[in-house]
Amino acid sequence: MPEQRGKQATADVKSEWTQAYQIYQRAPGDRYDKKKDRTARIDHVAVEMKLTRKQAKRRIRNYEAWQRNIKKGIVEP
Repeated sequence: MPEQRGKQATADVKSEWTQAYQIYQRAPGDRYDKKKDRTARIDHVAVEMKLTRKQAKRRIRNYEAWQRNIKKGIVEP
């Protein structure tokens, strides 16, 4: 259902994604290894937001997909 993309998530859910991504950007990581860098950052988000690693990863991934869809013009911000 491409026509429904971004319309199912409410504003408070999107704000949680945004908050998680801001923590993700500030988090320390491993600058020499891309995979370990992302893993360390997601772990940091999980600890700071008191989530499981899987929940934190999902929020980061949802935020990134939402931003890609805004860029493509599929959804509005």
